[in-house]
Amino acid sequence: MEKKRQFEDIEFEDYGDDKDDEEQDNIEESDDEFEGDEVIEEEQDDDQTGGGEEGGDAEMDDEEEGKSNAPTRVWRPGVDALEDDEYLTYDSTAYDMMHSMTVEWPCLSFQPLKDTLGNQRNKYPHTMYMVAGTQADQAKNNRILVMKISELHKTKHDEDEDDDASDVDQDDDEDENIDTDREVELVTSSIPHNGCVNRIRAMDQQSNIVATWSDSRQVYIWDIQNNLKRLDTDDNKAVKGQGPIHVVSAHTDEGYALDWSPIALGRLASGDCAHNIHVTSAAGAAWKTDTVAYKGHTGSVEDIQWSPSEESVFASSSTDKSIKIWDIRQHSKPAISVQAHDADVNVISWSRRVEYLIVSGCDDGSFRVWDLRNFKSHEPVSHFNYHTGPITSIQWNPWDESQVIVASADNQVTIWDFSLEEDTEEFQGVKGENDQDDYQIPPQLFFIHQGQSDVKEVHWHPQIPHVAVTTSFTGFNIFKSSNAEEQ
Repeated sequence: MEKKRQFEDIEFEDYGDDKDDEEQDNIEESDDEFEGDEVIEEEQDDDQTGGGEEGGDAEMDDEEEGKSNAPTRVWRPGVDALEDDEYLTYDSTAYDMMHSMTVEWPCLSFQPLKDTLGNQRNKYPHTMYMVAGTQADQAKNNRILVMKISELHKTKHDEDEDDDASDVDQDDDEDENIDTDREVELVTSSIPHNGCVNRIRAMDQQSNIVATWSDSRQVYIWDIQNNLKRLDTDDNKAVKGQGPIHVVSAHTDEGYALDWSPIALGRLASGDCAHNIHVTSAAGAAWKTDTVAYKGHTGSVEDIQWSPSEESVFASSSTDKSIKIWDIRQHSKPAISVQAHDADVNVISWSRRVEYLIVSGCDDGSFRVWDLRNFKSHEPVSHFNYHTGPITSIQWNPWDESQVIVASADNQVTIWDFSLEEDTEEFQGVKGENDQDDYQIPPQLFFIHQGQSDVKEVHWHPQIPHVAVTTSFTGFNIFKSSNAEEQ
C-alpha cells in the first residue's frame, strides 16, 4: 500500500488564484485571523458581547457575572468535542509572536535560510528568508518559492493585566521599536520546477545552494543567489532561463529523504522509496553522484540526517521500522541497525548540541529519544505516545539542547522539554467536566500550537531564537511562544 505523504482531497480550483512570479502574497496577523492555538479556549456562545473571551485560564471569568454562565475551558486536543454552540478561539497572550500566511499552492516542504542579518536576533520586528516547494494542481505549475518575510512584529497582548502592567508592556514595546500597525511584508521569487517538490533542503554553509526531491524520481540542485538578490531590490523581474545546476538521476523511484552535511561542504544524501540511498558530492565546479547505492533498508527510506560531528557518517529511517547508521566508505551494509519502532519511522533529527542524541517520529504517533552511546533495538532513552496521528516532522531546538518540536497529522505542533519533570505536589493535569476524567498533560509537554490542517513540516529558525515555522495545507505559521525562554 502506498504511503500517503502528500496533501489529500485538495480542491485546487478553490485554493488560490494565478499570480506573477514576483508578487506579494497573503500574510495575516494572528490577532484577527487565526483560531485554535496553544492555550485554546472552548466557549459557549450565549449571545455574550464580552467577558469569557480573554485570557488562557481554565476558570470562569467572573468579572462580569451575570452576562454569561458559560465556563471558559482549556481545549484538550483529541479528548474534547465541540458542541453545536461552542467554538475555539486562540489566546494571544500565549504567543510573543504569531503570524500566518498563504501562498498560491500548498507546500509540502520548506526551510528557513541562514542569512547575513546576524545570529541570535531578539529585537522585533524580525526579517527572515525561506525556500519552499509547491504541490500544485499540475506538474507544470509547480515552483520553488524563494521568500523574504519582513516586519514580523511582536503580537503578544494581555488585556487581563492591570493598568500598571499594561504600561510596562507598552514601555517594552517602545523600547523594541515595535510598530504593530505596520503590515507584515511577504515578497517571493519563483523558479519553475519539474513536478511536485516532495522535499527541499538548503546547504548549511551556503544557503543559496538548494536541493529538491521531485516526484519525477530526480533530485535537483539549484543556485538561488540571484533570486535572493531580487528580494532585496526593487527589481521585480523574474530570473529568466533558470534551471538546476545538477540533476541526480541515479534513483529508480521518487523519494523524500534528503539532507546536506553540516560538515562536508557540498555533500548531499538522498533516499528513495525503492530502499536505496545515494550520496552526491561537489567536485570543484562539478557534482558527482555515487552510482553504487547504500543498501540495507527493506522499505522506503523516509528521512536522512548527517552526523553533526563526523563528516562520513549519516543516519536513515525507513518504513521497515528501523534506524540505521552508515559510514559512506561502506556501501554494502550499515554500521549499526536497530528496530526503532513498531511502525514506519517517518522522521529523525540528530541533535547539533548533544551529538549522541537522535529523536525519531513514528507513523503510530509516538516519538522516541535515542542515545547513540547505547543504541539498541527498542531501548530508547525516552518514549512518548501523546499524538494521535502520524508524526510528520521533528527537530531538536538549536537554542535549547533539551527541547524538540514535533508536528503530527492530528493537526498539533508540540514543543517538548525533556528537562522538565513532574512536580507531584503541584502537577494536577487538566481535569475534564467530571471527576472520573483522569486525562493529564505530560509534564514534558511545553507548548501546543494548533489551528492548521495537515501540517507537513516544522522548523526552528537557525538565527532567531525559539521562533518556529510550520507548513500545512492551510499555509504557513510563524510563531514564538510566550514561555519560550522561561524554563
